[in-house]
Amino acid sequence: MFNDAFKLCPVFLLTINLIFSSIFEACHKIIDYNPFVVACEFDVCHMHIDDIGCTSIQTYADACAQAGICIDWRSGTKGLCDFKCPSHKVYKACGPLVEHTCDSWYNQKFIYAVNEFSEMLNVKLEGCYCPDDTFLLSSNSNECVPTCEICRLANGKWTKANTTWIEDCKECICEEDTLQVTCHHVFCPTLPPLSCDEEGQIKVPVTDTDSCCPIEECRCDSNHCSSDVPSCPVGYTLQSTQGVCCHNYSCVPKTNVCVFNNHEYQVGDQVPMKSCETCICGNQTDARSQWHIIECQPIPCETHCPLGYEYQILANKCCGKCVQINCTVKLYNNSTHTIKPGTIWTPPGNPCVKYECVKIANQFITVEAKTTCPPYKPNECIPGTETVTPDGCCHICILKGRPCSVSTTAVQLESQGCHSKGPVNVTSCSGACGTFTMYSTKMRSLQHSCSCCQELATTERQIQLFCPDNTEITYTYTHIDACGCLKSECSVVGRSEMVTTPSPKKSHRRRR
Repeated sequence: MFNDAFKLCPVFLLTINLIFSSIFEACHKIIDYNPFVVACEFDVCHMHIDDIGCTSIQTYADACAQAGICIDWRSGTKGLCDFKCPSHKVYKACGPLVEHTCDSWYNQKFIYAVNEFSEMLNVKLEGCYCPDDTFLLSSNSNECVPTCEICRLANGKWTKANTTWIEDCKECICEEDTLQVTCHHVFCPTLPPLSCDEEGQIKVPVTDTDSCCPIEECRCDSNHCSSDVPSCPVGYTLQSTQGVCCHNYSCVPKTNVCVFNNHEYQVGDQVPMKSCETCICGNQTDARSQWHIIECQPIPCETHCPLGYEYQILANKCCGKCVQINCTVKLYNNSTHTIKPGTIWTPPGNPCVKYECVKIANQFITVEAKTTCPPYKPNECIPGTETVTPDGCCHICILKGRPCSVSTTAVQLESQGCHSKGPVNVTSCSGACGTFTMYSTKMRSLQHSCSCCQELATTERQIQLFCPDNTEITYTYTHIDACGCLKSECSVVGRSEMVTTPSPKKSHRRRR
């Protein structure tokens, strides 16, 4: 009658094969399996639940167990009917109906005593049991314990014998002999006095949760921290560090500046330190102050002066200066000559030129004077009168047939660096006068008669000279009104006698 079920329900086939197998062979003679197979057919084929057949098998196994035959059948279902146990328990196919516990009264009544419950000890059922090295805590507990030498606690938990703990400020112990919990108040030792010396610390009483003893501890209170933040001097920066409770402030040197006269300077900046030295903030660092070192060098002074100048030190000045002390003259050949103030200098080989150095206030003026010689024709000269002027510039002589008279020459008048606005006519005496030599019988010697062309009448004249500083001076000079031959002493030079007669010369000056 099961053929249709075999075809339609593969699960049913697995279940029936297991019941029919040798696994349940010991129970076949005692418990008829047909009712269970019919029930299984219905459940499996009509409820369409994969593991519903496990219930039918378990029901048949329970009936076998009650008849005293325990069967381990789940391993034959290929995992379809596995029995799941909590992690702290293990599966047993034939475990005791009554399990030993740590409750002695329970064990005494249901296990050790012979009474109406003794038959229960012979019944074996599958289920989850404590592992072999543990014990069930109690009949109404699902907890397994490693030993029954324990004390039960009020919260339903347990602890091993000789275990101590702190609870409600009492020190408790599980007594080994009685397996009872005894407690006594915790002993609090005397602690050394507590010192809270750090800024911001206060002493606070607390209770040690482990020992329940009142103790004191140091805690931070920001209200006890100072609110003053220091102001750092020049060259320092404010540094803040976290202390035990409060921020600690300190002024530390800046490591990238120079400090002078209450001012900071960056590296490379010029420092106004010394008036006659150039000072900069250098790269070197002072090991003590940690500031950079100011490096100074004297200000270089130019002491080389041009010709005619002298280097002179100036009071309250870093450097002196070149001060003119002489006049300078640059000649045609590019050579340069210096002339001291108040002196006149004639270049070698050029007697017709004279240079005079005149100092007016702090200004040096070079005055150049050039002499213009009168026309000189030797064939028009009285023989023997040819000569050169004392300065060696001009050739002069007494002209033939020219009597002594006044001659006029236009010259530029100069004095002390000041000069006339234009040429001024100045006069001179020139011409021939009678001169002879004869033998005197009376004196028995040569007698000489000499006369010289000289001024007979003069007048003083004035003219305005203009100076470089835009001022004027009055200059007085002598004007010759008349000339004549005046007798003069004759001198003998060797065998002949020469009369030296001054000749007129023209000159003009220019200022440099």
